[in-house]
Amino acid sequence: MQTNTDKGNRVFFDVVGLGYTATDYLSIVPYLPEPDTKLEATCLSIQGGGPVATGLVTVRRLGLSASYVGKVGDDEFGEFMLNELATEDIDVSSVVREKGATSQFAFIMVDENSGTRTIVWTRGSVGKLKRGEANLDMIDTCKCLLLDDLEVEAAVEAATRARLAAVPIVLDAGSLRHGMRELIALCDFVVASKEFAKQFANEADPLVAARKIYDETGRVSVVTAGSEGAVCVHAGGVVRQEGFGVRAIDTTGAGDVFHGAFVVGILKGWEIPKVLEFSCAVAAMKCRSLGGRPGIPSLVEAIAFLRKESREGWWGSEDGR
Repeated sequence: MQTNTDKGNRVFFDVVGLGYTATDYLSIVPYLPEPDTKLEATCLSIQGGGPVATGLVTVRRLGLSASYVGKVGDDEFGEFMLNELATEDIDVSSVVREKGATSQFAFIMVDENSGTRTIVWTRGSVGKLKRGEANLDMIDTCKCLLLDDLEVEAAVEAATRARLAAVPIVLDAGSLRHGMRELIALCDFVVASKEFAKQFANEADPLVAARKIYDETGRVSVVTAGSEGAVCVHAGGVVRQEGFGVRAIDTTGAGDVFHGAFVVGILKGWEIPKVLEFSCAVAAMKCRSLGGRPGIPSLVEAIAFLRKESREGWWGSEDGR
């Protein structure tokens, strides 16, 4: 496992992520079926998924160390999810296993013509992660905390601890759930889906929504818009980034991958325009494969893609410097 230690043998991770993980059953279908019909899938794949978990896989593929904090059942799905993360060299020592609980699961149908997907998911019977339930000691020494909106109570606890340690916090805001406004107030970067932006700002236009999020929270506010790219409003003004044209096989997890790449760009000290372009590129590359994780590139692969596709001149080296 890629980590750093001090003289007291404390372990340091670049990124700690607290949030949701799942087991994804993915199928490619010629079209989305009508009710009471049968349809043959052309492909079936079983993978790990979930917003923060897939974001951390992105962090690792791009070369940084990571630790995942979450809660799963003690069933086969839970074991599968943790094995998938461990295979990616992600620390799972602080994951809570709930005895007798069934774990999170999703079934995803992907339209082979458009690459768009329909997700049916369940949290299972596993309870939400509660305050004080997980070991959060590694937050004190990490470089960034990544959160999602599916474990809000524990996320507020983690974010409060991160702020005391002056650790920057990135929030993957997917839906406006109870407690989210309290959580946003603790975060440094709000990277929102169009759905969250519309719920929060009552506005469908991503830029208008990002402005409203920024005006109300004072946080760096990003709204992702799929193939259209992303927009950001921050103290320095407005940044727009177009999406990258790829042949999309499946868009599942693209937003999760964007968040992981965004964290990496922030930790590399890049300016927001460069971070957005990098994040959009990595998310687009992911879409060339089925599922949220198989298509996530390495840093070298991402930079090579950007050297070819970017109109900017800041991708001259293999590490993006």
